[in-house]
Amino acid sequence: MRTSLLAPLAVVVWLASTSYVTSAEPIRLQSGPAATQLLELYSSEGCSSCPPAETWLSRLKTDPKLWKDFVPVAFHVDYWDYLGWKDPFASKAHSDRQRDYAAQWRSDSVYTPGFVLNGKEWRGWSHRDAPAGGATKAIGVLTADVVKDPAYAEGGTE
Repeated sequence: MRTSLLAPLAVVVWLASTSYVTSAEPIRLQSGPAATQLLELYSSEGCSSCPPAETWLSRLKTDPKLWKDFVPVAFHVDYWDYLGWKDPFASKAHSDRQRDYAAQWRSDSVYTPGFVLNGKEWRGWSHRDAPAGGATKAIGVLTADVVKDPAYAEGGTE
């Protein structure tokens, strides 16, 4: 699937752009030899059912399998913005990403909160802990050295 490689790279880019990397000293991130599950949440501030899903996803930050067996990401969609509450975190690209999944599943609809696990619709999240199964398929090791750009650290834009 096209998102399988892009998602881990997006996490590396996100880490590099946040305060997680606070100095010019490199941080080495390395995966295990098995595939890591990608857990995606599609959410919106305009969705009254989304806060419980976001709370559930946030609780995974203390799970010992985090980053080893699964990587959680949340995407705010913009298709609820027409209701009058514009979600400042929403993006058309996120909505399009969810619609691409729906097309792959031959579904005509998208919804929030919506979970996708490894490219497949995933339901029943509220009755579970972290995604079951963990990493199983051996694919190799990805290593990334993340370095904060000194110009960025000093307030530069590049």
